[in-house]
Amino acid sequence: MTGDGIYTLGRWVVKAGQEAAFIEAWKDLGAFFLSLPEPPGPGPGTLVQSTDNPRLFYTLRPWPSAEAVAAMRANPGTPSESGRLTTLCDEYKPGMFRLIATVGG
Repeated sequence: MTGDGIYTLGRWVVKAGQEAAFIEAWKDLGAFFLSLPEPPGPGPGTLVQSTDNPRLFYTLRPWPSAEAVAAMRANPGTPSESGRLTTLCDEYKPGMFRLIATVGG
């Protein structure tokens, strides 16, 4: 299957001892995204944590379009909401990706 779905993907290295605070801040950011005039979707936002390095997290969120991602990034509330996460991290690498194919389910 191919498609035009847009995803944001983030790689986060959380400061030692801040993992629980990061998880809660990520949930709050997700609630903020859902309140936007052009919210993400379809599908849930996803947070995964490395089993080898508990400080390493990846986030994945589907968006209806690249324009919706641009609108989210331009929203005046985004810097403070996303800033709560970045202050808990030693590293953060964001990205935007296009869905190419899926297999199964």
